[in-house]
Amino acid sequence: MFFKKRLPISLALALLLSQSGPVLANSVTPVLNPEIDGAWIGNGISYAPYRDGESPVMGSVTSKENILEDLKLIAKNWQLIRLYGTGQASERILQVITEHKLPIKVMQGAWISGLQTQQQNDAEVAEVIRLANAYPEVVVAVNVGNEILVDWSAHKMRDINQVIAYVRQTRQAIKQPVTVNDDYNFWNKPSAQQLAKEVDFIGLHAYAFWNNITLDKSLSWTQGIYEDIQQRFPTMQLVMGESGWPTSRIYNDGSYEGSLIGEASVPNLKTFFDQYNDWINQEKIVSFYFEAFDEKWKGGFDGANPDDKAEKHWGVYYSNRQPKIELP
Repeated sequence: MFFKKRLPISLALALLLSQSGPVLANSVTPVLNPEIDGAWIGNGISYAPYRDGESPVMGSVTSKENILEDLKLIAKNWQLIRLYGTGQASERILQVITEHKLPIKVMQGAWISGLQTQQQNDAEVAEVIRLANAYPEVVVAVNVGNEILVDWSAHKMRDINQVIAYVRQTRQAIKQPVTVNDDYNFWNKPSAQQLAKEVDFIGLHAYAFWNNITLDKSLSWTQGIYEDIQQRFPTMQLVMGESGWPTSRIYNDGSYEGSLIGEASVPNLKTFFDQYNDWINQEKIVSFYFEAFDEKWKGGFDGANPDDKAEKHWGVYYSNRQPKIELP
């Protein structure tokens, strides 16, 4: 999982620039360049509408009143959100945005999974196409699958050709740009070149915390990952599909999470968020920070302190919708 040693970023970029022209984020013509009234809104956030006691596993569908409350809160700082699947909750979000004329655009996801049947995956793709065409003023991009090709994925798709077929099907049926979001440890593999030829832009995930990086090196590590993947795909736009820092975690329990060295806390979230936010805004990198609200249903309930697991604590807001940090 860990980032391989390479040339210093500045030297590597200088060598590449001398050979093949500019590769920096602001030198690639963006395919996804979300705006509202001419203003760039590319600094976005991931959103799941589940309140405590709700989850997609339970088939929960949050009320429109709850969604409206969430979106009004989000819209104070973000006008771009990412949704991961096409269930009833997602369409309800699109309806609320439309009905209340909220200043929010959406990257709509299709939840593709190796744990689902082909019929389920086919239906998900058909539904994301329907949603993109039904809400063309809200949906600005479509994501087919989330972390489905990286080796450690628990819902890995074994056949990349099937993923490519879904991408082609979606691109042919909608006007919005289409991507697949995955971890950097997929995009840095040779097999990623095949998929990159099919998508409109690359959706990149990079988590310093999960890669055993301490907070003081977290932003430079994230920037290094971004630049490394940009060098591999110098003509393509990179969108940061996920990055963030948790406020709780498990320590020394024998699990992978328990062995990590990064400290999880609200002050550390604030430090990472502020640095990351400044970088994204300065470079005009389209990004979906992970995430808006804590999700207590995630991460499982095994072990001595399951409520402390990091998967439950990535939000900039607690699950009760109270902010953890002061937002810009």
